[in-house]
Amino acid sequence: LVVSCTKEIEFKGEQTESKLVINSIMEPGEPVKAYISKSIFFLNNNADMVAPDDLMATLYVNGNLIGEMTRQSDTIWAGYEYVDLDSVKPIYKTVPAFVNDYRPNKGDVIKITATANGFDEVEGTSSPLPNNVDFSISKSELKYWEANEFSDSVTSITAIFDINIEICDPNPGQLDYFKISNERNDYSYGDDRNSFTFYFSYDDPIFGGSGENGLLDVSFDTRAEGVFTDQLFDGRSYPVKLLLYAYIYTDGTIDPSFYNAPICVEHLSKEYYYYLNTCYQGDEITQFFSEPAQTYTNVTNGYGIVGGRIMDTVRFPLPVEEP
Repeated sequence: LVVSCTKEIEFKGEQTESKLVINSIMEPGEPVKAYISKSIFFLNNNADMVAPDDLMATLYVNGNLIGEMTRQSDTIWAGYEYVDLDSVKPIYKTVPAFVNDYRPNKGDVIKITATANGFDEVEGTSSPLPNNVDFSISKSELKYWEANEFSDSVTSITAIFDINIEICDPNPGQLDYFKISNERNDYSYGDDRNSFTFYFSYDDPIFGGSGENGLLDVSFDTRAEGVFTDQLFDGRSYPVKLLLYAYIYTDGTIDPSFYNAPICVEHLSKEYYYYLNTCYQGDEITQFFSEPAQTYTNVTNGYGIVGGRIMDTVRFPLPVEEP
């Protein structure tokens, strides 16, 4: 016997007015792009978030006017849709983006303003855009490797590596912010006979600790995965220890160089670092009695994030033959 009951709860709060939202993470050498929309009340799940037609966005660099930003459409990843128990497909959405061809330099301070009828003027200003980081894989050790026949001459391989990524502090005496991640999780050659997936376990002390809730007998982690600062190694280098888990499918017809896992090291602006951390805290579902996490924003009179990063990639070879 299954019993279900629901109780309707009346919302007694005040509905907040819609505000303009600017989201822009810039990289030195790349044109400035900002996704600008309007906020919606949290109970209005199906409300239109598209920016008003008369919206105008303007770009400033180091306090100097560069010019208006041109509105255009862009396609962004919006998550996954579960097709059935065994498969998912990515979801993409077309959203308005505002672009200026100006390519900022390292150290530039970027300001973006936006105006539209019926909305307060908003602006967001980044801290100086970060510079490159020197890093290398200083050590790698294969901890586990197993191959099994999958189907029709396709081999399934599981491998675990213990790797050190040596990070050099780019700005001694200054607090810097970083992220280590994979470019994306799944890599395919166009079919399901040759592909690989990999991810990291972030257990190095540099990433901070996790917490425990003894009352509910649960543990929770308020860290943004792969994000850290140089507070423990200011002015020096540090070997960040990671476990890399890889799952490979191969039929032996593809050049082994295809199975190179791209490991990304990002130098983040302060705003982007704070944004990532507060977003992760807001997604933490096991903190049942915690206060709601306020997502970091540096947009005046509105919402969003205007920040920067610079990203470099090193490719780590995964074994398709038994070592």
